[in-house]
Amino acid sequence: MGQNLSLSEPFADTSGVVLSPQDRHADIIVGVTWACSVYGMGIIFCAVKLLERWAGEHGERGVSFAGVVGAFLCGSAWPLVLVYLMVTEKEKETRRVQGYGVGVPVKV
Repeated sequence: MGQNLSLSEPFADTSGVVLSPQDRHADIIVGVTWACSVYGMGIIFCAVKLLERWAGEHGERGVSFAGVVGAFLCGSAWPLVLVYLMVTEKEKETRRVQGYGVGVPVKV
């Protein structure tokens, strides 16, 4: 214990060690792949949230193929879509309960 503290010969300073060009290139590829994966998950999440909002509270408005493509295109700017979804509040729909000729508005 402590043997290398009493050595009189200098030891190598490894603070200036850098990655080899091949390792640096591989690390860049892995980093870009991770970033693209996270971005893709954000697009999918925001597209699904937009489709839920567009379809209505109980899915009463159908969403066509064009709506799905539009949601994915809008979802590509997912950081802005997340801000939009947080800032805007979903509208509460007023439903009418019909029975015996009485229409009573009910807040849902």
